[in-house]
Amino acid sequence: MNPRQRRGLLLMIVAGIGAVAVFLTVVSYVNGINRELGTYRTTLRLTQDVSPYQPITEDMVEEHQVPARFFDEETFISNLDQVLDQPGRTPVSSTYIAEGSLLQTSMVIPAPELEAGEREIAIMVNAETGVAGKVSRQSRVDIYATFPADGEGDSCATRVLTDVEVLEVGQVGQSTDESGMTSATVPVTFRLNPDESLQLTYAEAFSASLRLALLSPEGSGDPGNIQFCSSDQQNLEQEAQSDGDEEQQQEEQGTQGGTN
Repeated sequence: MNPRQRRGLLLMIVAGIGAVAVFLTVVSYVNGINRELGTYRTTLRLTQDVSPYQPITEDMVEEHQVPARFFDEETFISNLDQVLDQPGRTPVSSTYIAEGSLLQTSMVIPAPELEAGEREIAIMVNAETGVAGKVSRQSRVDIYATFPADGEGDSCATRVLTDVEVLEVGQVGQSTDESGMTSATVPVTFRLNPDESLQLTYAEAFSASLRLALLSPEGSGDPGNIQFCSSDQQNLEQEAQSDGDEEQQQEEQGTQGGTN
C-alpha cells in the first residue's frame, strides 16, 4: 500500500468515526427531548372558524398530538362528549374560535335545553330592523310590536315581551308581503313559557312589524312603559307647544320690562 492509499484509508476511518459521533449525538439529543416531553396525548384542533354559540360537530375538528408534559386533562378536550353533562346534547362554542385553535373546556359548552314547562317558538323578523346582525344565540332581548289604529282606537307600539332568551338565529331569507314587497327576514327561536308563547304568536299575526331590542349583558334595568300610542304622542306635542308658549311669554315679559 503506497502512502497515498494509506492517507485515503485514514481519512475514511476518521470520517466514519465522525459520522458515528454525530449519530450518537443526535440520538442522545432526541432521547433527552423525549425524556423532557414524555409521551404524547391527543387533543382536538379546529379545522374552521366558529362563531359564538354555534354548534361544533365531529367534522369540524381533527386530532392533534400534544406532549404529555403540556397536556392538562382539565384544560384540553380530547373528546367532545367530555364537555356535555348529558348524552345527546350538542356542544357549542362559548366565544369566537379561530381555525387551528386547540379546543379547551372554557371554549365549549353544552347547548341550552328547554326546561319543564318551557316552549321553543320561532318567528320571522326583519333582518335589517329586527336583528341587524347583533342578536345571536343566548342573547337577551325585548320584543316590540307596532299595531295600526283599529276604528277609533289609537295606533300603538307595545313591548310584547321583556328580557327573553334567544335560542337560535337562522339564515337570512326572503319573504314577500301582501303588497308584493320583498324583504330580508330571519327566523329567530325563543325560549318561552306558554303564556309568553301566546303573546308572541298574537303579536306576529296581527302586528304591522316586530322588532328586537338587545339588552345589555349587565342587565335589563328598568324597561319603562309597556306601550306608547298616538294619543300619547299628541299629548307630548301639546305639552311641548305649551312649554314653548310659556317660554315665549316669559321672553316677551322680559323684553317689555327692559323697555320700561
